[in-house]
Amino acid sequence: MAYGQFEQFIRNMTRVMGAVNTRLQRDLTLRTRVSRRFSMTEVSELLNVDVTYLARVSSDEPVFPEGQRTGRERTFSPSEIMLIRALIGSNPGAKRQHSFWRKPGDPVRVVTFGAQKGGTGKSLSAAHFAQYVNLFYGLRVGVIDADPQATVSLYFADETLPLFKPDTPTLADFMGVDDPGAQELVPRTARELDAIWQRTPWPGIKLIPGGANIQNGDISLFFLSRTSQVPVYRILRKAIEEWDAGNGPRTTVDMLRNASGAFNMEAYARALDETVDLIVIDQQPSLTLMQLNGLIAADSVVIPQTMKGFDLATLATYVSNIGEYLEFIMGFEADIEIGRGEHVVLPTIVQEQNTQDTDQIVDLYRRAPREILQVWYNRSDAIANAAEEYKSIYEYLPPKTRRASARAFMANANAVNDALVQRICPDLPPREFAKAFIEERWG
Repeated sequence: MAYGQFEQFIRNMTRVMGAVNTRLQRDLTLRTRVSRRFSMTEVSELLNVDVTYLARVSSDEPVFPEGQRTGRERTFSPSEIMLIRALIGSNPGAKRQHSFWRKPGDPVRVVTFGAQKGGTGKSLSAAHFAQYVNLFYGLRVGVIDADPQATVSLYFADETLPLFKPDTPTLADFMGVDDPGAQELVPRTARELDAIWQRTPWPGIKLIPGGANIQNGDISLFFLSRTSQVPVYRILRKAIEEWDAGNGPRTTVDMLRNASGAFNMEAYARALDETVDLIVIDQQPSLTLMQLNGLIAADSVVIPQTMKGFDLATLATYVSNIGEYLEFIMGFEADIEIGRGEHVVLPTIVQEQNTQDTDQIVDLYRRAPREILQVWYNRSDAIANAAEEYKSIYEYLPPKTRRASARAFMANANAVNDALVQRICPDLPPREFAKAFIEERWG
């Protein structure tokens, strides 16, 4: 192509892509979001209760969801499962905790999934973690997509969420850096910040979608770093604190019952929407000023990483660059506390038949047992098929020929997320999935 024709090339490609139906698969996914349903036995496993106890609760509680009946089988959606959890957890006779909402006054916990390289399963790992703590612990989760490509957003959006529309606010709006020409941050109240969160079909999960104007945020941060005294590396951290100060938890589980003992559906609906207990940030595969903000805002950082030699070289570059940034920041704020929780490298897309992958994990673990997770994501056709539809394993409906592999990968995902919970949210009770994985593979 001759020099000077690039603009015409872009115009032609814009016209061609406008005529191609690129939205067909995406729109189908958005219409069928969270279509998977769970049997009574599966619900009992999610809630960690006996199925006979669950059947008894279904008879005793007037607002227990009916679910869908197919013959003698009843199945339930994630929203119905969250309600069942609240019914059991708010019962005065409950022998243990079932809903693990944070208490009024507790700060929101922030977990960032970041990596230098694309293709490591980072966005899917972030989506799985958010959905796992929602299904298994009833946590209300805020997902922040820090990627202009909005990959993790596709795992939560349905047809009612205005994804990819230019006026849909993103992380740049939440941080007040959406105007590249502004000389200072755009101030927003706690209420205005709360309005940026978008509801999703998942019960209690909200989303700040990704989008192209996240790149505007990087431009704004660059100019702010040169023209103002604003510490551009902790703007997101401050925005989360300001949002949380005005939108923290007000409802506890015991407040879901009236004086008569009847379950209060209005109080329950308010509680699901009033706040989040955990924020999951999915980073762009790079280290820009916007992504640095996601790291500084985090209590814990998870680095999903494939175990190939060249890929590990990018991990070395990533952590080295972060180290240089942190050293620079400490020169300005020696007393700043960064990342008060635990941080791990999560091996992903591991081929267990390839001993080079597992040998690499063993070697890394021996050198850094606190930094390298003993549980990993296996390479799986089941999740590759699910990812083609932008669905996680927790909502994917496989064809009959792939049900066995889908069940195997769900067990794998449960083990990974159980291990992450133990490191990131140690106050939550473990579910023994990780223990079984480690015993089977590490002996």
